[in-house]
Amino acid sequence: MNSFKIYLVASKGTKSEVEFLNILEASLKARIDILQLREKDLSTLEFYNLALKVKVLCEKYNTPLVINDRIDIAMGVNAQGVHIGQKDMPLKRARELLGEDKIIGLTINHKSELDNIQGATYLGAGAVFATPSKQDCTVLGVEGLREIASLSTLPVVAIGGISESNLNMLQGCDIQGVAVVRAIMQANDSYIATLNLRSSFDKTFIGK
Repeated sequence: MNSFKIYLVASKGTKSEVEFLNILEASLKARIDILQLREKDLSTLEFYNLALKVKVLCEKYNTPLVINDRIDIAMGVNAQGVHIGQKDMPLKRARELLGEDKIIGLTINHKSELDNIQGATYLGAGAVFATPSKQDCTVLGVEGLREIASLSTLPVVAIGGISESNLNMLQGCDIQGVAVVRAIMQANDSYIATLNLRSSFDKTFIGK
């Protein structure tokens, strides 16, 4: 059974590879539940090589690695799965390529998209709050998240501008996890930030 409580979406950006991997390892030590590697600006070879190194770290801490968008990279490094958006490869085809055992996450921006989720493992619903990580995305809001989570037959992970300070605003939403970028990647101490996020999640969603 997959756990999605604390879900890290990580991009190297302007960080050195060493700095990036150190941040990931700190978060893995503090027990993130799943890690998504999201690289829009790297060449295929650069993405592949980085994904190999991230996978070694994830295996060390027994944490699933999923690759954003790139099914070829996910297959190339034998990651645990992929996360795809509404404009990526069709979900049905992605499942055919990856097989039944792999994780497939699907981005959901509106409840109407719940009609086409067969074959996914979980849904990433958002953006809950405005976020600089994805400036062109639709802001779903807490009520939009609540509605999607109440209607979904799959686990829902909330994403978009979520931090330790606003996580409690999601109380009452039937979600299985929160996906964060800046809350860990830009924290002064990513280990402590991860511990604090987990503690806040547990306090907000007792019994999840």
